[in-house]
Amino acid sequence: MIHFFTDPYKDELIYSAIARYHYYTGNIDYKDTLEELFGKRSIVPSLEIGSNIDILAKNLGNKYTAENIMKNHTIFPFYSPFLPKDRKKKLLEEIKYQDGGGIYTKLGMVAGSICKKKGIYYCSSCAKEEIQDYGEPYIHREHQLQGVFICPHDGTELKKYPLDKSNSSRIEYIRLDQKLLDFRNVTLIDDRYYDKLYKISKDAYYLIKANLENISREKILDRYRNILYKRDLTTSSKRIKQRELYEEIISFYNKEFLELMESNIDNDDEYNWLRVVTRNLKRTVHPIRHLLLINFLQEDIEKFFKDINEEYSPFGEGPWLCLNKVTNHYNQNVVNNLKITEDYKTRLPVGTFTCKCGFAYSRKGPDKTEDDKYKIGRIKEFGEVWENKLKGYLKEGKYGLRELARLMNCDSKTVIKFDRLFKINYFSCSWKLEEKDGKVMECDMTDKYKKSILKTIEINPTLSRTQIREMCKKEYIYLYRKDKEWLFNTLPQKIKKDNFISKVDWDKRDKKILSLIKDKYKELLNKEVAIRITKSSIGKAAGVLATLEKNIKKLPETEEYLNKIIETIQEFQIRRCKRIIDHKLESDGSIKLWQIQRIAGIRTKDFEKTKEQILKYINMKNSGGEYEESSS
Repeated sequence: MIHFFTDPYKDELIYSAIARYHYYTGNIDYKDTLEELFGKRSIVPSLEIGSNIDILAKNLGNKYTAENIMKNHTIFPFYSPFLPKDRKKKLLEEIKYQDGGGIYTKLGMVAGSICKKKGIYYCSSCAKEEIQDYGEPYIHREHQLQGVFICPHDGTELKKYPLDKSNSSRIEYIRLDQKLLDFRNVTLIDDRYYDKLYKISKDAYYLIKANLENISREKILDRYRNILYKRDLTTSSKRIKQRELYEEIISFYNKEFLELMESNIDNDDEYNWLRVVTRNLKRTVHPIRHLLLINFLQEDIEKFFKDINEEYSPFGEGPWLCLNKVTNHYNQNVVNNLKITEDYKTRLPVGTFTCKCGFAYSRKGPDKTEDDKYKIGRIKEFGEVWENKLKGYLKEGKYGLRELARLMNCDSKTVIKFDRLFKINYFSCSWKLEEKDGKVMECDMTDKYKKSILKTIEINPTLSRTQIREMCKKEYIYLYRKDKEWLFNTLPQKIKKDNFISKVDWDKRDKKILSLIKDKYKELLNKEVAIRITKSSIGKAAGVLATLEKNIKKLPETEEYLNKIIETIQEFQIRRCKRIIDHKLESDGSIKLWQIQRIAGIRTKDFEKTKEQILKYINMKNSGGEYEESSS
């Protein structure tokens, strides 16, 4: 055990502390220093991590432990959170007890390296302060991280130290000499990317300072999926929508910045880094690329790791409410079975809640208010408890249909359906029940509806067959099915029309309909909910659809105008997107393509066809220019 050692400064690499030790002991041969610290002369110095740390800690005395040195004076914590549990454990053992051979390869610093640093980097502002405070500068671990170009403490651009392995001995521990430092204020980084690079450097520093020993790649992957699910970038089964995620990342950073970070994404490559980082694959992904994704998802890296165990559920945490009204646990949190699927039209999550009593219901999510948890979208199964309760009520025979439906919290037709299934036949198919003054009275529906029509004819003797039909729609439909002969014999006789056909002035009618359609076209364009302009939609709005369908060739001006204004599906989609863009610019000013696509409800393959024109419109709105419609 040695009796003197140069204690490492805050965030100083153990490599740098050993270099100072060699300088202050006055050793001439570096092998003497190696033997004093490691007990052997064959060690090859490693700048970022080191090796044989356990022997070093023991030789330094009780003041140091291998764990403390690896945590506070190497760059291992930069990689640690993104490693699988087993690999992390093995690597720590190798750094502690072995010579470090292959460590960098296993960390991914060789094959998976990006923004490689050849040599030692320093911050001139930090070095200046250290010379004032300690009389000497030292090598910071945060300044050596790949992908970090800016000092996280003061935003100063990092510089390369002139001495490195290429111009010194392979066993030499290089010490920062203030005479060789460049204190000039020179900026080489593009201003457009400075803020993003500064943010990444601060996030990288958080990784090596925060206590993340218990975080592993498995937990990180779960966190990614939960946040992506929350942002509608996964399916209900948490399968990641890679295309949408790719588009969002490109929109957030832009391709030029990703190229600067050596993190371009080829979306056609099944093993691009974005797909690998969000899948449970054995491949190692560089921490900088994890930071790029974390910054996109969360922005606040501290919150990302603080909530690492948080699991997002669109229906909150279980157990959930049983909404079976006839059970003794109604409105109690007793449901533990929740299955989440996806609505095939809206892509919103649909939760199916199944209780032990057999009652199962579903609703669309996510739940946005406290009251949402009490809502039923659809009852999937009533269950044995509910059915037995209904069976008991039916056998008692003292409740009317509406009262029974209210007690069972279901539709009247459901009560009748189960009445037949149970073969109780309390409500026979040809009879219905009505309630009057709390008493149940039976009435033949056929007889009731016949009386209603006869009474209407008696009160209105001058009305035609069609007018009676309009006044008694429900009765007419029922009797048309049940007793058509009686109905036709009872209704007033059809009035025979004269064979006189008036001559229509189609030219005059054409102008009249054209004027009407122009007015309705403006109204449809201004509707709050966008409607596609078709011959059918505008014809219905103007009340002339039948004329347009049967006699359009007699209305040349109207036909010509319709051909100009009728929209294809793609044109309608573009118009919807423009309205959404205008609204977003008026409200918060932020425009995201994925939001536009989702609000407009356009499928990805269709959105791809319109994206060019939508981007052109966005650029026009941002620049204040005029938008020219594409001819395609």
